[in-house]
Order: sequence, then structure tokens, then C-alpha cells
Amino acid sequence: MKKKTIGLMIVLASFSLLGLIATQLFWVNNAVNIAETQYDNRVTIALQGALEEYVIFKEGEVIDQEAGCLAASGAADSLFINLVPSEIDSILKVHFQYHGLDTIFNFSVIKCQTGETMYSKKGFTGNDEKTSVHRISLSCLHHQESHHLKVAFGTKNKFILKDIIIWLIASAVFLLIVILVFSFTLFSIIRQKKISDIRNDFINNMTHEFKTPIANISLASEVLKKDETSNKPERVKQYAGIIFDENQRMRSQVERVLQVAVRNREDLTIKVQSSDLHGLIKDAVDNMCFPDCDNDAEISMELNAENPIARVDPMHFSNIIHNLLDNAKKYSQGPPIIDIRTHIKNDQFIIEVEDKGIGISPEAQKHIFDKFYRVPKGNVHNVKGFGLGLNYVKRMVQAHGGGISLKSEPGKGSTFRIVFPVKN
Repeated sequence: MKKKTIGLMIVLASFSLLGLIATQLFWVNNAVNIAETQYDNRVTIALQGALEEYVIFKEGEVIDQEAGCLAASGAADSLFINLVPSEIDSILKVHFQYHGLDTIFNFSVIKCQTGETMYSKKGFTGNDEKTSVHRISLSCLHHQESHHLKVAFGTKNKFILKDIIIWLIASAVFLLIVILVFSFTLFSIIRQKKISDIRNDFINNMTHEFKTPIANISLASEVLKKDETSNKPERVKQYAGIIFDENQRMRSQVERVLQVAVRNREDLTIKVQSSDLHGLIKDAVDNMCFPDCDNDAEISMELNAENPIARVDPMHFSNIIHNLLDNAKKYSQGPPIIDIRTHIKNDQFIIEVEDKGIGISPEAQKHIFDKFYRVPKGNVHNVKGFGLGLNYVKRMVQAHGGGISLKSEPGKGSTFRIVFPVKN
């Protein structure tokens, strides 16, 4: 699948998910508004029922039509002759409980024309901004309103949430499942794209990578063909050994390491034995054919460790050094300039491989040891490879109980620092 197609799929899927979330939030908001409306309606019905019952309860008493349905004869402020607070409070509680409302509330009687509070009763104390206030007229239908009853609740949100909590939880759970499935699908698409790119890179670069030992063999053969070399049996023997070693490496080690890495196996076994690390380092340098094959190459070795004997797997240790040298060589803009240093500190054997190459950006350094990762330049990988060498190096160093770190600056080169515990 093309990169543009995957990008378009991701954009459309993300847009759809955002639309789904927005739609869900819209319906949640509507559900809350409907619940609030239903709550207000329940309060209104309860108040009307309570007043109707109170009027029936007060039937037969003298009512002054000038003052209002619940008022007695006399001044308009003689409302309390007929409106008994304790009685209406009890009736309100019964109706509120019947309609599933809170039975703890404040209520008061307000004179409409002046806004004067004729009577009030506190049922709760709390933040006035969070109260739910409801009003109902105490006047006759045929008379201008003179008083109204105001009731305030402090737990409106709790009652609304109680009605829709199951629906909200179910909605949140299903939305979370959709988001998780979308994230997993997106991750899988990106991962599959990465695997596809890796496969293509593997196919495109396989020939180049397999040419590395072949190139060393070819260069060593060229040295053997020189007249000055033929007169030096020890040199002939040396380069014949290089050809043999590189042939063995091509046939076994390179293919084995690549196959193990591609198959994601974590069970690479090591067979440690007491080894001369300085000797292994020198052999790795010789096998890279630096002195004679790369005439302009500059490689220096400051092997200052006093006791270079440690328990390592010689084969894997040689591969570690070989990979670091090969990496330094490939990422050098001109003739490779490489420094190899060793020393012992706090019972640890420390190896530093420094090059004067192109360096590595801080962002790339975060992934440099990841499997299949190769340092790019823009969208182009100028250096062919599988991105397995440094991952293999890190795994093998850790398998020996050691650690590896990188210090690099773009344009100034890189330094790989390996620490092995000394176990004689």
C-alpha cells in the first residue's frame, strides 16, 4: 500500500473518529438538557399537586378574593392567616418524595409587586449558584398575581446524574473501546507499512550487504597479486587468512545474524571463555583491511588496558568490533579516520570507537540501536544496510553483562563507548 494511501486512510479515519466523538458529546449534552427539562417538569407537577391538595385541605375557610386564593380577609399582607408554613411544608415533602425529588429544600413566599419575602424556611445550606429555583403562583385565576411560592433545591445535578449515569457510563465505555480499536488499527497499519518498507529495503540492499565480505576478499586478492607482496610469504599468508576468514564470515556469521534478527529471536547464545580483547580488536582491524586496502584510511589504536584478558565469546566480540568499524567506515564522508581506545576503570573494561564521520542527530540517536533503524538524510538512506548491525551490537554487549552508549554531534563524528565487566 502506498504511503499517500495510508496517509489518506489515517486522515479519514481520524476525521471520522473526531466526528463520532463530537456526535457523542452532542447527544450527551442533549441527554443532560432533556434530563434537566424532565426534572423541572417533575418539580412543577409536584408543586401544582401540593397546592391543589393544600387548597382542598383549606376548603371551607373564608377567602378574601381581593387578597388572593390563599389569603384571609383584611390587608393583603394577612396571607399567613390561611397559609400555614408547617402544613404546606409537610405536603410539599410528600409530593416531592412521590416524584423522586429531594425532600430537603428551601421555600419562601414572595410578594410579587414589591419582591418582599413574607416567609422563608431553610432546609439546606450551600452554594446559591448551584441551587435549582422553582416558582409557582399563589393567586386565583381571576385575580392579578399577588404572591408566589419559591422552592430551591441544592441537589439537582445529583438527581439528573442519577437518571442518566448508566447511559453515560455505557457511552463512555463504548467510546473508549472505539478509540482503543482505532489506535490499535492505526498502530497496526503503521507497523505493517514499516515492515513492508523493511522488506523492500532488505531486498534492495541485500546484494550490497553481501558484497561487503566479497569486497574485502577482492581487495585482499588484489594485494596478493602485487609483486611486492608475492616476495613476502608472511604477507601472503596474512591476506590468504583474510580471504578465508571473510569467506567464513560471509557463509555463516552474516547470514546467521541477519536471520536471527529478522526472526525476532531473543535466544542468541554466547559461549564465553578467557580471551585477549586486545588481540581480538587487532584481528578485527586487520580483517577490515584498513592498512593496505584503504590507502588513505587513518586508524589509530590506543590499547591502554593493563590486563586485556576477559571472559567473552570471541566470535561475537569480534563481530561487535567489526560492526562498529564497518559503521564508522560507511558513515565517513572521506577517507575513514578512526580511533580505538581501551582502558580499565572500576573493574570494567572500556572500549571507545571514535570516528570523524558525518555524526548523528539527537533525534536519530534515540533510535540508533533499534532494529532495522538506519540514519536517514531527509527521506533518503545514502548508506545501504539493514539497520541490524548496531541492534546486534547492543544485544551482544548486554548478553555479556555490559552496556553501550553513544556520543555524537552532526558534522563532527561519533563515539561508541562499550563497557564490559572484567571477569577473569
